Amino acid sequence: MIRPQSSARQAGFTLAEMLVALFILSILAVAGGNLLLRATASGEQLRDREAMVRELDIAQALIRGDLEAVVKRGTEPVDAYDGPMTLAGGETNRVDGLLHLVRNGWMNPDGTAPRSDLQTVLYDLSADGELVRTAWLRPDATASTPIAKRVLLRDVAEVELAFWKGDQMSAYWEGTPEQPANDLPDLVDIRIRFDDGRTLTIASGVGGGG
Repeated sequence: MIRPQSSARQAGFTLAEMLVALFILSILAVAGGNLLLRATASGEQLRDREAMVRELDIAQALIRGDLEAVVKRGTEPVDAYDGPMTLAGGETNRVDGLLHLVRNGWMNPDGTAPRSDLQTVLYDLSADGELVRTAWLRPDATASTPIAKRVLLRDVAEVELAFWKGDQMSAYWEGTPEQPANDLPDLVDIRIRFDDGRTLTIASGVGGGG
């Protein structure tokens, strides 16, 4: 009678099989971690880009809104420039900034506040590369006049302005309430160059009421 042979092999994994499995798992873990990091980085880049686009949209809307609401109302800024101005800016020493204007359209429902609907607005480029909009809450400002200051854009390297009247272009505009300098340009081109080489160009027609 032949007796059956007993199995000498125990159930389970050998050491070599365990090492291979651990090696495969480590590869999968590294690959999954890299995918997660890339997805996180892509999400952050997308949020940064959306924030940048919103910033550009807001800046363009404010600048165009100011230019379209410009009036020929003369005002002498708090810093006492060379006489009353209307719209002035560009390559001129009459403005301690990029662009000075007086605009209407400041909301005052039912005339509840003792003020007009006019504002004096100044755009300036700071030494830190910030494009700043400062609005005095009444046209004939004094040292105590409340102001609203807002940084519109950051990392700005240069701002260039061009003022168009008909087919004539000028790098500056010096508007005053008196003839003949009480005229307004038809169009203002603004070219904003950023530190990273990006360029934003804004073209806006100019108001002229009141």
